[in-house]
Amino acid sequence: MSLEQILVAKDLTERSAHALARALQLKPEALTVLHVVAAGLPSELAAEQQRSAEAFLARHLPQHTYEGASASNYVIVTGSPFSTIISEAISRAAELIVVGKRGTHPFSELFTGSTAERVIRFSDRPVLMVKQAPSGPYRRVLVAFDGSEGAIRALQMGVTIAPDAEFRVVHAWWAPNVPLSDLEAARHAIDQENVRLKKLMIDAAQQAVTSSGKVANVVIDLVENNPYIVIANQYSWADLLVMGTHSKGRLATNISIGKLARHLLIEASCDVLTSRP
Repeated sequence: MSLEQILVAKDLTERSAHALARALQLKPEALTVLHVVAAGLPSELAAEQQRSAEAFLARHLPQHTYEGASASNYVIVTGSPFSTIISEAISRAAELIVVGKRGTHPFSELFTGSTAERVIRFSDRPVLMVKQAPSGPYRRVLVAFDGSEGAIRALQMGVTIAPDAEFRVVHAWWAPNVPLSDLEAARHAIDQENVRLKKLMIDAAQQAVTSSGKVANVVIDLVENNPYIVIANQYSWADLLVMGTHSKGRLATNISIGKLARHLLIEASCDVLTSRP
């Protein structure tokens, strides 16, 4: 099953050019390139940016091709970048939003509050952050799986956009600190939870495979160790990292990004596909 509609957010930088190239490689039935002119500019400056963006996109978009597919459908809108990207995705029924990686800055904490981070945090549909120029279809996909609705949706979208890839689905957890007298009961509870999570992984992968019409190569690993260390040690193997983005903290909401997901979004060198619950 191919994607019917992809929305690519383009800020006219090289990193957004990589995002467009990847979106073309995914071969959607329709692709819209969106450029947002920031609201609040003086009218003369806003008009100049609008004209410049139109001229740039009209000149450069046809040059972006992948196996005969090219991008020519673009829209330029004035507004808040992250909210405009989300609203355009909704209005166009886009199944996937594709964005370029965040700008390089020595302080990684500045990722919080960036346009990409806000789109990932607030979008009700999966978001693909492209960090590298594509050299072909995705071949190795690492899935950080925690059993959440967001992780299930992300896995299903991952199979859709990389149906021929090798999938490594990993769930990692810290063993709880419990008194020695409760150790046997805690181990039993962990074993039961692992059975539940493994079934969730298999069911989500099978559902995605059925939808895509492909037979995915899926390996499932359950690892008792620090989740960050487990995933960080493996994402160098992957050309795509897939994960949900919800937080499990006391103040968690459907629009919060968990600490692990935020670190991986910043640090992973490969592309990252995310979905919130």
